[in-house]
Amino acid sequence: MESFAFMAFSTIEGLGIFALMMTIFKINPLPYFWQALFVILLMSLQSYLLRSELSLYYLAPITNIMLFIFFVATVVKEPLVGAAVITLTGYTAFSLLQTMIVSIVFDSIIESQSVQLYGYALQTSSAITIGLVSWLLYRLGIGFTWNFEKVRFKREDLIVSSTIFMVLIFFTIILYRNEIWSNLLFFSITLSFFLYYAVRKEKKDHDQYDG
Repeated sequence: MESFAFMAFSTIEGLGIFALMMTIFKINPLPYFWQALFVILLMSLQSYLLRSELSLYYLAPITNIMLFIFFVATVVKEPLVGAAVITLTGYTAFSLLQTMIVSIVFDSIIESQSVQLYGYALQTSSAITIGLVSWLLYRLGIGFTWNFEKVRFKREDLIVSSTIFMVLIFFTIILYRNEIWSNLLFFSITLSFFLYYAVRKEKKDHDQYDG
């Protein structure tokens, strides 16, 4: 029951973060909803498994940020630099909003994390607030309109695919050494999902060039 609750609330929070990072840069998140939901569900499961391993708990936020960058680069098809900027900006804005919620609703971050119910309440209230902020940003046309195509690398599709493959090898070694087989499986599925989109985009671009 605890694992289900953790995944459910983490997924809700993850969708809120995704919506915020997209709308800050005036990108409609709805066309990518189902792909995002699939990836965020896997991210939530990975976070739960990593947090259960005290020696690897620090990897949870790092992997989530990295996977969001890969998602924006392969599915949303933003340049790699732009994907990193969009993701990090979204996470920073989320952290600021969540800190404001904590200071207003909860006595302290420590207290909200020490009681499990408060933690879930914080995640839910953060997701609702972020959802409303995201809707207002997109509705009112507020946000950045940077053209990240100017910073796209040559053969970036190959760079992204190679990076995903190297990250997969790196985390495979870490998870193998710690014998976390289930997390290794779900992490492999997630990165394979990104590789599929990266290779598909590269093939599409190649076909257009030949045509």
